[in-house]
Amino acid sequence: MKNSKCWLAVLIAGLVASGLDCIVQGQLINNAYYAKMESFKHDTAMGWYIFGDFIAVAVFAWVYGKVASVFGEGLKGGACAGFTLGVFATFPAYHFVCMTTKGYPYALAWINTGYGIVWYMVIGAIVGAIMKKPAAAAPAA
Repeated sequence: MKNSKCWLAVLIAGLVASGLDCIVQGQLINNAYYAKMESFKHDTAMGWYIFGDFIAVAVFAWVYGKVASVFGEGLKGGACAGFTLGVFATFPAYHFVCMTTKGYPYALAWINTGYGIVWYMVIGAIVGAIMKKPAAAAPAA
């Protein structure tokens, strides 16, 4: 989080994350599930969701900056880190939500788990590609 490449990665990945969520969560899943759930709050301002996406991306970029050496740098390393962190973040969370929220379908827990993992992989690929350190120049002969 100390250099401009990291903040650029957060900006670009945050915009992509918000676009993905607008389409998937705001349209597809909303129309199929959330609109029919009485326990779901329907009046939250869109800005809070966008803000949340940018915070999630910034947290991912911070964590990835700490663990990039384990997963590797670049697009592939970022996507691998995204997969792992996506499983950590979504698998238990959505299943607990399903167990504790009245009217939350079990199928939706799996849909959100799968979408969340893909979301983190996409964000990870973007962050990894942008934050990748340039290759060291070959020594002059």
